[in-house]
Amino acid sequence: MTRRSIYNDDSQGVYEARPESAEADLRAWVDRPLTQIPVDTYAWCIAFPDIVYHDSRVGEVHGRRFAQPPDRGAEIVAALGRGGTDIMHVVADQAHRHGVEVVASMRMNDTHHRQPDPRQPGVPQLLLDHPEYAIRRRDGVAETALDYSHEAVRAHRLAILKELAENYDIDGVELDFTRWGKFFARDEAPFKTAVMTEFVGQVRAVLDQAARRRGRAPLALGVQVLASPYLCLLAGLDPRAWLEPDWLDYLIQCDFNCTDPQIVVAAFAELCRDRRCTHHVRMGNMMGGRWTARPHVENRRTAFKNNRGYGGMILTVEEARGAAANAYGFGADGIGYWNLCCNMGGLHKPDAHAGVSREQYQDDMIAWARAVARPETVWAGPRTYHFVPIYKGEGLLARNYAVNAQRIGPMGELTQIVVFSPETEGMRQRFRFLMADGRDGRTLSGSMRFPILNSTLEDGFDFDVNGAPIDGADVRRSAGGDEELPLVWHEIDLARCPPFCGDNELGLTPRTLPASPHRDGGARCYEPHPYLEQLIVSVDA
Repeated sequence: MTRRSIYNDDSQGVYEARPESAEADLRAWVDRPLTQIPVDTYAWCIAFPDIVYHDSRVGEVHGRRFAQPPDRGAEIVAALGRGGTDIMHVVADQAHRHGVEVVASMRMNDTHHRQPDPRQPGVPQLLLDHPEYAIRRRDGVAETALDYSHEAVRAHRLAILKELAENYDIDGVELDFTRWGKFFARDEAPFKTAVMTEFVGQVRAVLDQAARRRGRAPLALGVQVLASPYLCLLAGLDPRAWLEPDWLDYLIQCDFNCTDPQIVVAAFAELCRDRRCTHHVRMGNMMGGRWTARPHVENRRTAFKNNRGYGGMILTVEEARGAAANAYGFGADGIGYWNLCCNMGGLHKPDAHAGVSREQYQDDMIAWARAVARPETVWAGPRTYHFVPIYKGEGLLARNYAVNAQRIGPMGELTQIVVFSPETEGMRQRFRFLMADGRDGRTLSGSMRFPILNSTLEDGFDFDVNGAPIDGADVRRSAGGDEELPLVWHEIDLARCPPFCGDNELGLTPRTLPASPHRDGGARCYEPHPYLEQLIVSVDA
């Protein structure tokens, strides 16, 4: 089949439904994205992974072990059961009415629950009964993710997938390895890829057997994996080994939680080329990570949770086109929409829409989602490649992610920040950026803008693109920021830039870095020296 766009729903619609009209509300929820966004594959997260939202005989049904439903989701599960149906039956039927492919998604180790607390409905009984199955961590953080080294863990989850494949009118299953990239002890994971490869092969066999029993076409197997083959290896995953025997029908290459235009598309595009597996790049509504302090990002229509820092940045249509241009331009077949469902309703994140109404916020989100669903709509409009330090943080992450470190993402992603200390005077440093536009060497129309933070107009720099100098007369400079964090914006017309080549470098060579009061160590800023961490390249249609 032609598969461009894959829409993920994490079961948010279950919590938006009302017990007295559960089925009707759930069907209306499915209609929302499928009537407004071009979607080819609709992936509904039904297993988390041991606690499930369908009427299961092998998995633990959400809320069923409690005397009273512990939350709205459990109420909806129970209400649908009284009506003789369940969430997966309703979702699959309604999505099929729109003519889209439907897959049941399993989060391979979701750990929104931080402690093995039996009072939390997200903590599975399997963990409570078998704490020895939990991943071992050297940092002492309590772990609730189970270790796939244990055959019992693999068998339990395979049984859930088998039940879905055999008992539901779905077109396949999806294995979501990005929630949360923890499958083995971190120091052992690279040596246990064969364990997970065997499991994925077993899932493929289960799907093939179920298709034969049902007398239907082969069932699809999709995966969501980490942003690079290297990060996958660190987590104990080897997608190449899953692709070589042609087990997969689609693969989504994922940043952990944001849209990242720097994600290196080519590696997975090459692995999927000339196979039946289509390759997609994940895009979500957030693009700036979790930084809340200065620099404040100006001239934006809205901010996520009133955050004026990078963490408040929500995709614009132009920024979405830029990220999608890198996906399509470097070889991906399509887009994987991530967590749009969280903002589709009226209950979730009520404080998330600073500056505009919830309705306008949703309209803006749908607008960019429509703009990137097909390559032709991406190239038809202006594109903004906006690069920010997604994994820059003011403190360690609160939850028990695979990696807890500064300037490193939950899966091991690095943060790019270029610092200019006095020792770097005369030394060229580089800011790397991926950009599909201009990779053929043609001259572009638009602008390149970047702020050097903790800097003043007294500071002098030489710039180049891919080693070719930029004439200083072509660089417009303007001071900004405030006393706490002064900065200097630099702007260059793209027509005056040396040629781009896809995998680009902005070279920066500090000529003079005079002593300045804002660099006396007293300012509350991220670096005591000038630094660069943001680049905006806007390309005209």
